[in-house]
Amino acid sequence: MYAARRMIDMKVLKHLDSIVMKRVGRYDHANALTKFLFDAWDVLEIEIGTVDPSEHLEIHEVGVAHSLSATRVYWASELLTSIGRTHAVGLWSSLRSDNNSVSFVQAFSSISCFFGKHPDEIHSLLSSLNYRCKDHLSRLNIPFSQADPKYDLKELCMHICDFMTTEGYRTVDPPNFRDLHNLLPHFYLTSHKRSIPLSLVHIFVSIAQSLGIAAFPFRLPLHVLVHITVPDPEVDDFFVDVFGVPTIINLRDDIPAILERQGIHGNSLMHYLSPSNTTTMLLRNGRFILSSLNLQRTSPSLELSSTLLAFTLFLVLTGTSQSVPHLMSQADPLDCATFITEVLIPSLSNIREVQNDLRQASQQSLEEEAISAQEVKLRTPNTTVRYFVGMLFEHRSLRYTALITGWDPVMSKSWIRETEISDLPRGRDQPCYHVLCMDNSSRYVAEDNIKPLLSASDELLLQMCQGIRILPKLFTGVLTKTTTRSSNVRDAPVQYRRARFVLSPELATAYPEDDTMGDAWLGGGESVYTWLAGKELVLAAK
Repeated sequence: MYAARRMIDMKVLKHLDSIVMKRVGRYDHANALTKFLFDAWDVLEIEIGTVDPSEHLEIHEVGVAHSLSATRVYWASELLTSIGRTHAVGLWSSLRSDNNSVSFVQAFSSISCFFGKHPDEIHSLLSSLNYRCKDHLSRLNIPFSQADPKYDLKELCMHICDFMTTEGYRTVDPPNFRDLHNLLPHFYLTSHKRSIPLSLVHIFVSIAQSLGIAAFPFRLPLHVLVHITVPDPEVDDFFVDVFGVPTIINLRDDIPAILERQGIHGNSLMHYLSPSNTTTMLLRNGRFILSSLNLQRTSPSLELSSTLLAFTLFLVLTGTSQSVPHLMSQADPLDCATFITEVLIPSLSNIREVQNDLRQASQQSLEEEAISAQEVKLRTPNTTVRYFVGMLFEHRSLRYTALITGWDPVMSKSWIRETEISDLPRGRDQPCYHVLCMDNSSRYVAEDNIKPLLSASDELLLQMCQGIRILPKLFTGVLTKTTTRSSNVRDAPVQYRRARFVLSPELATAYPEDDTMGDAWLGGGESVYTWLAGKELVLAAK
């Protein structure tokens, strides 16, 4: 058993090595690695440790060699997320053929797998709550066994709500209703316990079912309740409005009145008088996610993953063709090579047109990535690319600070069509740079608009290292060098701290000259650059 597990670990680490070191063939290795699913989880977690990938981007003075730990941790973390997504989509896809194949609690908990959480993590949080609730009820002498003659199902449900209050769970304040954290179990079970009814119902149903109560979500147009099935066929079922007033809602009188107030009358009432299935609740969560994203700002990484989650839910549960372009606009090659290829596309086998559209879009993404992975960019006598990958700069007119992640010796035709460049000194006859900004956005900047950052503070470097999610994929750390120059004011010395980001194997292969150019610039640049008045950087004749 140990030998077999060790063999899997070695294969996983070998794939990880290849993913880190080479962009060519990277996603073939990612596909093979994620097929191990949770057998690969532990060894990847060990690679990550307890540190966020951004914290591995260390800042050192020139002379200190950087390891690949930041880039390695980045990819290990991304692969864990891919494994989680593969598991979740596989689980949800079974609901298409059998709505009872996965419980509401399990299916809803799996939402967090889409964000790199192991299903056992959410299960453990809920199990701990279930245990503490039983202990709470025992201390209050509240019977929770149906065999007890004093057993009172309605009273028990009210005590579950009371227990949730003691644990900090309650309805979110109106200004925070659209907070995206309210929709993700790993947040609303821990740091965001003031949440929306749908999420509180997830917690209540988990606790109630652990006590043997037949509890299920119940969908109203504007609200979510819990449907409680009463064992005695002579007694009506009832509903629980978690933290609502009243908490216990009657089937015969209260529910029809509530529905009529919401404009639902006559025969339409019957559609709402039975427990809602798991698919309905997942789709409701997906719609809430998109609504929240439209109304409230959140971090770029959370926004990206949440949008991808929402359209994945729509596609896997309904098979609507409209979801394909929306999904692919958010998916990256890693998504295409893993959960989209392995589980999402196969799950659509009974909807051939949608399946083919998704397969074609996914293959196109991977083919474009394979072509890009082969590109190597070198400077030639006919190109005057002044700046290098890993250089910080300030945009001359817009004044934002950004980091160069790539360059083209001439402007792309698409960018020329979309952008007015006649006001630039060299017009379209100049290189352009791919850059990352502090807000995680990517931009394409003409060389005339690049103003090299001559001095970088610790605060700025740390802000970039910890704030730009994708940075560890592209760079392994930061090198700095402090120099002293005389100013024009009474020759008082002024300190400049130049900094450059060290290229990851991926970028070092694509731009093989840029690490050397960065070192030359860091050291003063006299062999490559000439400083004019201590302010401007121009290409010097060699």
